[in-house]
Amino acid sequence: MTTKFEAESNVKLRREKLDVILGDQGTALMLGGIMATDMRIARAAYRGGCRIFEPNHPAMALQMGLSGATTMNEAEAIRHLVPLSRMTTAVEGLRAVLGDEVFITCAAAGTFTEQQPVPFTQEDVLKLAYAGADCVHSHKSSIEDIAQLAEYCHRAGLLCEAYISAYDTFGVQAPTDELLLQAIKDYEDAGVDILGLCTGMIYQGQGATGFSEECLHRIRLFIENTHVVKALEGGIKPGNIGAVKKLGFDILVMSTALDNICQEATANTVKTVMNL
Repeated sequence: MTTKFEAESNVKLRREKLDVILGDQGTALMLGGIMATDMRIARAAYRGGCRIFEPNHPAMALQMGLSGATTMNEAEAIRHLVPLSRMTTAVEGLRAVLGDEVFITCAAAGTFTEQQPVPFTQEDVLKLAYAGADCVHSHKSSIEDIAQLAEYCHRAGLLCEAYISAYDTFGVQAPTDELLLQAIKDYEDAGVDILGLCTGMIYQGQGATGFSEECLHRIRLFIENTHVVKALEGGIKPGNIGAVKKLGFDILVMSTALDNICQEATANTVKTVMNL
């Protein structure tokens, strides 16, 4: 176990690393899905300019075909079955292939509110730290769980990332202005280093042409009242990312949209080859 001084020093260094990335890019991309679990694709994303990667257990469940999962909805239902060793291997691969410059935030069984509850312990956080992670990506639905996770992370020298959502399996629910403001305060008091908003699952979400007025209103409240690094997750795709970048978030999270592009490109290429 690291000493308190070592842990605090590592937390500071990781915050500084993230600050450098955000300072260089303004609004940075955090890539999950295939982009963070296949090292060849991760390297291509790196060449394109991505410096923040999010290996997560739902994406790993899809990569494994765990329990026959072929869609994200199916993967979300059985994500808790992914062993921690698969996630530490993904982190180790990203660090070995992309080096120390990138920021890696990792989700594992127990860092979300799972359909089948599983423990996520101090030892598990240390394993992610030893593998090369900078942060734990979480979607816990209670502030008490988040406060415990943030404590585990900081003891291990890692940062903690959490989200506000409409559904209790993806973060603390905040369907009104008052609850949103309270959730922001509670998260920051709990020690969260990166706080995100799941707009694909809250406030009517967004479409190809932009956000609903209700969603924009809540986004403004979130931006104006959040004092830690601000992330946006859900529904972000190449067709709307230009408009989304203007909202004022530090990080935009993309995974499913790029996964779909990879799958479609593969299908079309194989079809072309087969018809030659």
